[in-house]
Amino acid sequence: MLIQRAFNSERIQRTDPRTGIKVIQLTSYPLPSAHFYYDWPCVTRDNARMVLYCQRFLRRGAPWDIFRVDTDGLNLFQLTEYGEWDEEGGYYGRPWAVLTLDGEYIYVNSGRKLHRVEVETGRDEIVADLAEFWDGDYILQKLVLSASGKRIFVDRSRPAGGSYEDGEPNARWVVVDLETGAAELSKGNGTLYGCAYDVNGLFISRARMGRLEEKADGTREHVSPEGQGEIWLTDEDGTNERPMGENIYAHGTNLGRKAALQGTGLPPHRCLWIGEPEKEPHKLVQGPYFWHSGASFDGEWIVGDTNWPDQGLHLAHVPSAHFRTLCHPGASRDHVEYGHPHPSLSHDGRIAVFRSDRSGASQVYVAHITDEFRESVIAGELDHPTDRWME
Repeated sequence: MLIQRAFNSERIQRTDPRTGIKVIQLTSYPLPSAHFYYDWPCVTRDNARMVLYCQRFLRRGAPWDIFRVDTDGLNLFQLTEYGEWDEEGGYYGRPWAVLTLDGEYIYVNSGRKLHRVEVETGRDEIVADLAEFWDGDYILQKLVLSASGKRIFVDRSRPAGGSYEDGEPNARWVVVDLETGAAELSKGNGTLYGCAYDVNGLFISRARMGRLEEKADGTREHVSPEGQGEIWLTDEDGTNERPMGENIYAHGTNLGRKAALQGTGLPPHRCLWIGEPEKEPHKLVQGPYFWHSGASFDGEWIVGDTNWPDQGLHLAHVPSAHFRTLCHPGASRDHVEYGHPHPSLSHDGRIAVFRSDRSGASQVYVAHITDEFRESVIAGELDHPTDRWME
């Protein structure tokens, strides 16, 4: 069977009626679709193409295949077809995948192997067999590409069905040399959070894991400690740790290529936080309850979805600390992950990628951000004349 093949366009074009932003629904077949994880660009540097997942058939546990598509909604093309069921250790069943910064390859963690897939043709090669690092206590999950592009880091720090009462709560990640395929455990210890590109570093977290306590009636309950743990900036080998402070984020990711983090506040905070090494975090913007957020790779822009209530996607300009409503996804925001927009940005912040189940199934959308709109954000224009900037 031919895997790498073209499909007819599924695009639906619309204009957000309240903001005037052009939005294109890239997928519309009645099966769930999703973009890559929102901490890293899934749009090529020239803004011409992006990569995404589509579920193969409608059933719990169905596998996910990877496609590429032009950002105008044309040239939908299937690249991979792994397995008969969803990915064990994957992100809600999807195999963890990351697009290289040059847009030429996708690295995919599937079947306990690291694959390199060519975006243009779908040509697939196995870079490394990672089965030896899947030891029963931990499974292999998130991929983080190194700043040099010569290594990839595979997170293995989350227990695979085990309790938290015994053993270390964090583990060493796997380091894969992309030229030779050699793989080894890192010197550092923690959960991979992201790549600090500008300083050839990594962000890692060390969560405060809970414990199981047995009660008088013989039942057990999970007791959680206060706080979510700490985040550290390290060199790529896991050494030279610098504190990033407490994990204060409801959902946080790296601020693009910079040695900094951005993320949404935990209740009661209604803000976007910025965190830097060995500094107190500060609130960039405040107002709606920001829920998930992703940054442009240049670190100048952040897009965030909102909840309680849904006030749409907001685009924030980091240098000026101004923001405006970009568009309204119309997602259900259900507790199921497929109803969450999870917005991300292109390298330059001119394309926002998000997901919505407004049609009844999770589909992938892009919002094309005009220079005029970006300039209005920088200038501090507000959505409504009665709005006021917080002092």
